Amino acid sequence: MLGLTLTTGNAFATSSDESILVLGRVSNNPEAHFDRLQPLLDYVVERMAGVGIKEGRILMARDRQAMLSYLRQGRVDWVTETTGGAIRMIDRGQAEPLLRTWRGGSPTYYGLFVARKDSQISGLDDLLGRSIGFEHPMSTSGYMLPAGMLLEAGLPLAIMLSPLDQPSPDFVGYAFTDDALNSITWVHKRIVDVAAISDQDWARHVESVPEYAEDLTVFARSEPTPRGLELVRSGIKPAVRARLREVLLAVGDDPAAASALANYFGTTRFSDADDALFEQIEPLRQMIGRVRDELE
Repeated sequence: MLGLTLTTGNAFATSSDESILVLGRVSNNPEAHFDRLQPLLDYVVERMAGVGIKEGRILMARDRQAMLSYLRQGRVDWVTETTGGAIRMIDRGQAEPLLRTWRGGSPTYYGLFVARKDSQISGLDDLLGRSIGFEHPMSTSGYMLPAGMLLEAGLPLAIMLSPLDQPSPDFVGYAFTDDALNSITWVHKRIVDVAAISDQDWARHVESVPEYAEDLTVFARSEPTPRGLELVRSGIKPAVRARLREVLLAVGDDPAAASALANYFGTTRFSDADDALFEQIEPLRQMIGRVRDELE
């Protein structure tokens, strides 16, 4: 199903379907994510008839390059993204920030570096010759942000053929775990020395599990980072953009939307993309550029 349109009707959504609002997401699990996106899309579409929107559809992309292509073709109108992914789409000129996304009651989160308490790791300088589990290449808090922090600290990174490999003493070895809980478990089981996760992952997967909470510790953290962004494609009709923004800004105060909003990846509300947001984005933009240049 990767890269396919998941629809509520029969016709395919194209740039000429001005009565259809297409919501896009980059996803490695499109079936599960479809169920998370559909309720809020239905809620929004019901409130956009005044600007000619009659139907909503979901378009999944296997990676950000595919989503950029869909944006260029006008096949997607609205994209929900982590900040790292959003920056790439904005910088390519294919998307524009509409709103910032609040998840877990906060507009920001932190990237955390986690190790076992008995590891003798107390800071980033202790990581040469050690291994780290990154979540996956599309993750902001689980890859782009922590990898950027390590590079900025002067620590060279080298991918490992297996998480069981012994890293070179002159590098920080890394492997992808595919999931924040896997990252935590790998550290707990001594498969890797360190995990890169978010503070929300820590609260959800460590603090609530006694054996993990007893054995693991946070030894470094990032600056606060915007949790996510809602984007619209460049060139979207101004009336559609304005009405979409209006509906999303109000959704957090509507009890009828509570279930759909919570289902939308734990979102609690949306707020305007203000100057404070862009000040927080800029350091991350520099890190992402370095990760792309040096590791990809």
